[in-house]
Amino acid sequence: MSEVLNEKYTIRPAHDILYVSLAGSWSPNDTLRFLTDYKRQVSKYFAQEWACVMQLSELEMLIEEDFQIETFKALNTWGFIKGMGAMAIIVGHENRDHLLFQFEEILKGKQPFQTSVFRSNEEADAWLRLRGFKAKLLAEEYGALQFGS
Repeated sequence: MSEVLNEKYTIRPAHDILYVSLAGSWSPNDTLRFLTDYKRQVSKYFAQEWACVMQLSELEMLIEEDFQIETFKALNTWGFIKGMGAMAIIVGHENRDHLLFQFEEILKGKQPFQTSVFRSNEEADAWLRLRGFKAKLLAEEYGALQFGS
């Protein structure tokens, strides 16, 4: 399976999980570029139920927040239609409060898929395995996020 590498994000499908890592501050154009790559990866690799891991530890902020929140909400609806059954969100200690507010807005209301927020990759992996997904340990080595395989 191939991954999409960009200075603002990495998207990697592995088994039944789409690993996504977001970094930096995002403009609306960054969000739209991500949306296109995300949809392409999901359409290419997933035909059955899958989960998404959103690693936000390196994400600083969404700029033009209202547009981006609505865009991510629409992406989640699209993802559910395409078989997403769970989403694990990992936030870092430095960006936790700000991002939790933004992602609470994105996930506001009852979601048709399971969601949870975690402080570590290991917690997210354990939660996904309990839900039947083939999670592999996500590790951070030399400051770079290593995805499961």
